[in-house]
Amino acid sequence: MAPDWPPSPRDFDGSAYVFAPDDEAGYAQHFREHGFVVVDDILEPEQVKATIEEIWSNRSLLGGHDGLDPQEPRSWDAWPGGARNFLDSLSPLEEVETWRNRVNCKVNRVFDVLWEGLPEILSDEDSPDHGTGATSSSLVMSVDRVGLMRPTKMKHGGRLIERPDWRTSRNWLHWDQNPWSSPDFQAMQGLLSLEGSRSSGGFVTVVGFQEHFARWAQEHPEGSIPKRTRDMIPFPVPLDDEMQGRRSKILVPSGALLVWDSRLPHENFPNEGEDWRIVQYVTCKRLSSADLEARAKAWQVGLKTGLIPLAFAERFSTLEQIRLGMFLAPHSDGLTLALSAAAALVPEQLEAAEKLRRAYRLKQTAELPEQLKEAMALFREAFKVTPALQEVLQWVAKAESSYLPFWIL
Repeated sequence: MAPDWPPSPRDFDGSAYVFAPDDEAGYAQHFREHGFVVVDDILEPEQVKATIEEIWSNRSLLGGHDGLDPQEPRSWDAWPGGARNFLDSLSPLEEVETWRNRVNCKVNRVFDVLWEGLPEILSDEDSPDHGTGATSSSLVMSVDRVGLMRPTKMKHGGRLIERPDWRTSRNWLHWDQNPWSSPDFQAMQGLLSLEGSRSSGGFVTVVGFQEHFARWAQEHPEGSIPKRTRDMIPFPVPLDDEMQGRRSKILVPSGALLVWDSRLPHENFPNEGEDWRIVQYVTCKRLSSADLEARAKAWQVGLKTGLIPLAFAERFSTLEQIRLGMFLAPHSDGLTLALSAAAALVPEQLEAAEKLRRAYRLKQTAELPEQLKEAMALFREAFKVTPALQEVLQWVAKAESSYLPFWIL
């Protein structure tokens, strides 16, 4: 029997799911009922402009391609390999505007409001009398990626040229939460809209499905769907599932923040127009003490070894450092010691950290066996000078196991 679906946004006036930042009760209620909400006027126009300009001037974000020009379609073939939609920076700590957006007070206030009253996320090591003095869980912001979709229709010499091969798939409805291993509420995801139009691609979801997620898992038990496991993330929705016909487009104005419950199936609809679609993904999650400790250790060991520049950490206020997970409030001693150690690093240690960064980027982008060999040699040279650099990689991997993106390398 088909579920009793809530109303879909396509049945609403377009403004029905877009709220002002000061209407906290309104957008919180909409999120609880429908599983998503759009809050407008989060970024000022000049902040949007600065972020877009940083994206286009960031050679590492664009995969090292110098020739990409948003105004020159002939350059768009030189696109980062495999990046039809997402772009992952090769030097994320060199960015400025994307980090400002992550700690933006309006962004964080929306997540604070939406998380209020939701359950604590506890690990096996947590208990009411944990004894650390830290809160049992805390909201932490992701270090995430940028979404960029090229226009797929262009006017040239009085005629319209189409590039359907640049479009994303129409059949990628999925969850970033596994229905079998995590059937209850776990997290919410978000994005900041920077540029786009009705035809340039965007967000698609099945509105209200957070209320049916656990039931769907019961009605489709593990083993009943081929090529799906309880460890799979993302988890694709079967193409023959009736929810495929319940998809709705969610239009997000420039400067607005879209937040959705991770139990909503979602995808991007393809860019079929002449405009760019640019978004920055920002996810805020309540982490357990154990996950917080792993993230704080990654930041702090990274500072002690020079892999994370001292000047980068000093950009942020104490509250912003907490939001990024640099330490477990109220215990800032570990970060203070890490900052002192970073200030005392010698040139040889800083050079080793730079070699590791180069090795990591080369490993990500290598297309030839010789490049992989060069990356391995750089890793060995870096570890020989500073063995603790291996510890950084271990803590980063552990931090990422919380399913809150932490792409700092």
